[in-house]
Amino acid sequence: MRKKKNILLSLICVVSILLTACSDGGKKAVVTCDGYEVKLGKTTVGDMKEAGFTNFLSGEEQLDGRTWSSFFAAKDDVLYGDMSVANKGSYKIEFDKGVIFGVILYNDNLEIPTGEVLVNGVNFEGYTKEEIKEAMGDAEIKQDSEDYLAFELGGCNYAFMFEDGSETLTTLIVDDGTEKELPSRY
Repeated sequence: MRKKKNILLSLICVVSILLTACSDGGKKAVVTCDGYEVKLGKTTVGDMKEAGFTNFLSGEEQLDGRTWSSFFAAKDDVLYGDMSVANKGSYKIEFDKGVIFGVILYNDNLEIPTGEVLVNGVNFEGYTKEEIKEAMGDAEIKQDSEDYLAFELGGCNYAFMFEDGSETLTTLIVDDGTEKELPSRY
């Protein structure tokens, strides 16, 4: 439980640092799960369900206006990430109509089998900081510390976390900046 609290606090800190998405109109991030492309800011929960994914931990039916929630994308009991789902409108909508604007990948959870997830064509699992910097190419480094790296590219925010002294990536967060438009989830 303590580890989950530490992860949650770390995520809150990183997300608050990353809430400055650039408006360059560049290409949004594409997250590929089991061969299915999730386009941040475009793909809905319903689209993912049509592709065979289910909600691993819960089954929300509605999404209140100007809020966001999580869709734990799974297929055949394999988890493909914690997808952040938004309703930017003022009125309640069916959860399946919510738009996916971000994903959190935990690479250090051995209790739940996880599937291969590519971010812009790269599987970052097991990457070191230097390998991540090389793979991110021209992305602007926003933060570089012992515990995480933060980048901005094409209007999207990328956070790479290295917890408990790990030399390799433990958590990856990618979002398109939608969260800053909505009230805090917590």
